[in-house]
Amino acid sequence: MWFIIILTIFLDGILVYYLPSYFNNLSFFYPMLTVTLISLLYHYYPLKKYYRMCFIIGIIYDLLYSNIFLYHALLFLLLGKVNSKVYKVFKANLILKILLVIINIIIYDAIGFMIIKFSHYMIVDINDLFYKISHSLLLNIMLVFVDSFFFKKKRLCI
Repeated sequence: MWFIIILTIFLDGILVYYLPSYFNNLSFFYPMLTVTLISLLYHYYPLKKYYRMCFIIGIIYDLLYSNIFLYHALLFLLLGKVNSKVYKVFKANLILKILLVIINIIIYDAIGFMIIKFSHYMIVDINDLFYKISHSLLLNIMLVFVDSFFFKKKRLCI
């Protein structure tokens, strides 16, 4: 499983850099594979280990792609908490997984947008947030289908 996690983190960085340039800056396939992975990992690990995995994945992501140490670690941990609360209330199925990926992308982008907006790091408006969210859904939802149809899950968490 660690191989898939590390591969996803590296693919996330590579695809963000190269994918829009191949399609003349059409970013309908804006990848957020690591955020999607956080919602899909819930089924592979017990709850405490799942939270640790979210935090560790965030630290690795911070070390590779971010200048803000612990930002992604805490953000991925928050996404893990949201996922575990939703999965405790609803039975896991394909539609719920897709909805959770959408919710995770919205939370991830909204928190990043608020930090950029309120720190005056860049001039952004709400249209930038909607553009990024809407253009990142297609590829990440396709990843949920790949996960659902090609990987057999063991329900480890209670």
